[in-house]
Amino acid sequence: MAVKQNKTLNQFTDFLPWVEKLRETDKDLWIKPISTGKWSLREILTHIMHWDKNSLEMMLPSMAEGAKLFFVDIEKHNQEAAVFAQAYTTLDVLIDDLIKTRQQLLELLKEKYDDTNKFTINNWNYTYKKFVNVFIHHDEHHKKQIEAFLEQEKSA
Repeated sequence: MAVKQNKTLNQFTDFLPWVEKLRETDKDLWIKPISTGKWSLREILTHIMHWDKNSLEMMLPSMAEGAKLFFVDIEKHNQEAAVFAQAYTTLDVLIDDLIKTRQQLLELLKEKYDDTNKFTINNWNYTYKKFVNVFIHHDEHHKKQIEAFLEQEKSA
């Protein structure tokens, strides 16, 4: 079990060095929407951090055998993150906060991770591994968006 835990949590941790590299982003680009009607890099990173905070403060403390949990209202949660993003005036501070939040989440995951525990979220069966994998895929989705945007901007 420890090997599976480490592999899953290592994948989740792999997001941090990638975020660090974003510090090199042109200061004008981080507030530009990645495409028409889409969020900016600032809003996407705040969105990810906002979900990490929700996992850290609301979900993980309640994950236990047989627990019945529910995700927050996703649209409302995402809109709150987009509004909160406007408070960030520098990319470095946002990246520092995101990394700090993810590290806190990882520490709690390392303490609590037990893939024998089964619980439900929104009436769907979950284990710690499945829960973390949801957010690994979420990170990957946004990484691809950001990388495509930055590549497009570089060649423009």
